[in-house]
Amino acid sequence: MDVIFLLKINFAVYCAVFAVCLIKNFNFNIILVGLTYLAPLVPLGMSDANIERFIIVSYCNLIFGIIEVIFFALTERPEDSTFNKAYFQQLWGHVLPIVIALIGMSFVSRASEAPVQWLEAVMIALLFLVGSTLRIWAVAQLGVLRFKFNIAFREKQTLKTDGLHGLTRHPTYTAMMLVVLAYAITTHSWLAGVLGTLSALFGFQYRIHFEELALKEQFGEEYDQYRSQTPMWLPIPTYGKAE
Repeated sequence: MDVIFLLKINFAVYCAVFAVCLIKNFNFNIILVGLTYLAPLVPLGMSDANIERFIIVSYCNLIFGIIEVIFFALTERPEDSTFNKAYFQQLWGHVLPIVIALIGMSFVSRASEAPVQWLEAVMIALLFLVGSTLRIWAVAQLGVLRFKFNIAFREKQTLKTDGLHGLTRHPTYTAMMLVVLAYAITTHSWLAGVLGTLSALFGFQYRIHFEELALKEQFGEEYDQYRSQTPMWLPIPTYGKAE
């Protein structure tokens, strides 16, 4: 089957899923997330020289983009898009650096004519598979009340401290950073890979800072105890000391 035809199928499938999610839950946050993964799926600019990385980018954005828009379609509520100061603060400090990282590294990868070596392919596949799986697992454990685009608390929301959250405080972000690393390797560029990874890491750290302040305010001593016993990113013992 012609590669261009496959890329067009990927683009069409993603557009169809994105459209269904918007029909189910039309929301600015879903539009923003959906467009982030749609842009690198546009089947233009491929040549015989860059075909390998172009295909990898297409499938990574197709798969992970579908995962993300479905998550947000299932969990977002109209009241989540408040467009107040706190919302725009997160939009510029958290969302924008991650969007720039994902789109930027995707287009650098699409333009690269470097052949994909077997070690690169293995690392990309493992990081993407593990990251995507952990992302689904972590969000499923959080549930629709806790997982959301902005920092807010809904009725009957409790503090999640078991499952993957018993190993790290932010497993959904750890999972997505693994996917970011897969994108970084796909660029075949130390400069683009490092800058993209740092941009995404900044965005997540920014989010974590404000999220943890909100969690402390909401849950008080319960959160302080959880934070002192559970590491932020990786399941490494903290020996009872808060970070």
